[in-house]
Amino acid sequence: MAAALTRHERRAAPRSTAPGFGVVGVAVIRPGLTVAVVTISPRGALVESVSPIRPGVRTELTLDAADGRRWPVGVEVLRCWVAALDPVRYRAAMRFDRPVTAG
Repeated sequence: MAAALTRHERRAAPRSTAPGFGVVGVAVIRPGLTVAVVTISPRGALVESVSPIRPGVRTELTLDAADGRRWPVGVEVLRCWVAALDPVRYRAAMRFDRPVTAG
């Protein structure tokens, strides 16, 4: 009999949409790359962009809350891959330096 395959859950917290988390769906990565927030949790975010974002890079993601507040959070880029070809879009998984809560 074959051994049952189990999948390790790597998510540290449940993910939600940007509006469900209390932020708008657009953020900025230093030095000025605009990204779409695909999903977000208190521990990290999945973003989509027109440019690749190099894994291993530590940078800053500026989030805008639905109520107008804006705050930067340090991130580490964990993974980046091609998500679409026409037009080319990249997705990057990022881990926050500290847990984040919005609205």
